[in-house]
Amino acid sequence: MNRDLLALHQPLHVFDEALFESVVTDLVEKGFSIQENGLPQFVVDALITCQNTLNSREYKTAGIGRADDFQHAKSVRGDQICWITGSSEEGALWLSWCEAMQQYVNRSLFMGLFSFESHFACYQPGKFYKRHVDAFRGQSNRVLSLVAYLNDEWQQSEGGELVLYRDELDNEGISILPKKGTFVVFLSEQFPHEVLPATRARHSVAGWFRVNGSVNDHIDPPK
Repeated sequence: MNRDLLALHQPLHVFDEALFESVVTDLVEKGFSIQENGLPQFVVDALITCQNTLNSREYKTAGIGRADDFQHAKSVRGDQICWITGSSEEGALWLSWCEAMQQYVNRSLFMGLFSFESHFACYQPGKFYKRHVDAFRGQSNRVLSLVAYLNDEWQQSEGGELVLYRDELDNEGISILPKKGTFVVFLSEQFPHEVLPATRARHSVAGWFRVNGSVNDHIDPPK
């Protein structure tokens, strides 16, 4: 087995307790956490290995909305996505690391995070995702968003920033370059954000920690 994949069989909190505590502190103080070069190298390597095994046919045009409300809207977003199911060791490692973060956040902040979903996202040159929120307040079970970046030697002149806005009235925002190893965590209902166009292909992983919104026989998240 690859040495890095041995992390699958280790207690992940041993690797990341200080990092997760930094995320928790930021969430309490600001509602978001920007961890430049914070993603552990073994997680970065696993994600890149997993991504490299995908072919173009496994990526699908992203849309907006969910279930019956889903639609493609190229004027809003132009990325291609591929969901991470955990069917590979590398994908399972990523999901396990995110589960360790979920457990740490729940112990610290009692957020009741119940599940996690995640996908690779590829923005070809010139593509974007206009300003939006991941969850409208009280209307979704996505409560905590996570974005991680996989781009080597990204330069500011290449664009592609994630712009995180503090609220609906903020028109300046906080810009984050999509450099490999950087990840961002933020409250899904609170922070509008957008992805600006880039001059080269831009690779990231997006994910959402969810609470259990099941009512009677209606399962949420839906399968």
